[in-house]
Amino acid sequence: MPSLVWDRSPEEAHINPHEYGIQEQFIREAKVLLQKLYAGLDKYVMKFHRDDKSIKKATSMLQNDAIDSLRDCLEMLEKKKHRLASRLFRDVIETLDLAAYFNSGTVASKNDLAKWYKNQVIPHRRYRDYIKKTEGNAKSEKKKELYGQLSKYTHRSYLVLLQGYSLGRGDLLVYDSHSESDLLVLPHTISEYFAVLAGLIKVFSKEVVLYGLLSKEEVDSAWESSLEKETVPRRFVPHAVPSN
Repeated sequence: MPSLVWDRSPEEAHINPHEYGIQEQFIREAKVLLQKLYAGLDKYVMKFHRDDKSIKKATSMLQNDAIDSLRDCLEMLEKKKHRLASRLFRDVIETLDLAAYFNSGTVASKNDLAKWYKNQVIPHRRYRDYIKKTEGNAKSEKKKELYGQLSKYTHRSYLVLLQGYSLGRGDLLVYDSHSESDLLVLPHTISEYFAVLAGLIKVFSKEVVLYGLLSKEEVDSAWESSLEKETVPRRFVPHAVPSN
């Protein structure tokens, strides 16, 4: 059975931060899984010509970039470098969404693909507009909400920056980098970010199949061979996530 981190919400992980055993298991499993998925994409090395302007080539380049960002996130969080890792969260989603948009096959997406190959930036709103037209307002709003949550990491909102501070005497703020070690890094922050990363890895696993770079059998095999047989149990009774 896999690490419990794979199905944790960031909110629950934040208020139950001291489950180090399940985090260590997640690190082990995620390392193996990402390496297997990365190796699976090796089939596209020397596959595309320099002048190829196909959807498949664009998808390969974008999803290679996304999985590299996921691997970087994992490495940085293991070292408690949460500021660098969190900046990549929205980057992963934007990259995957761009690949999804190009694969939609609409007239607009084909035109934007041609612009992309001319080194023009394709705004994320193009994908959100496509989702709104094809899947309705509810799906569009859900995507917008996720994007907004991840944007807070990128744009360094107050609460995101606050996750890099602990409290000293008299509730005075202490920056967690003002130390030669990582002892001041809050476990709440690392716990939450591992949960975010787990969710992004699951999204990538679905989309790399959905847009044809890897088969479902390849991805299922990677997951099955990466997850450990025994789940590391929780050490503490979890606190419930407060209702809004």
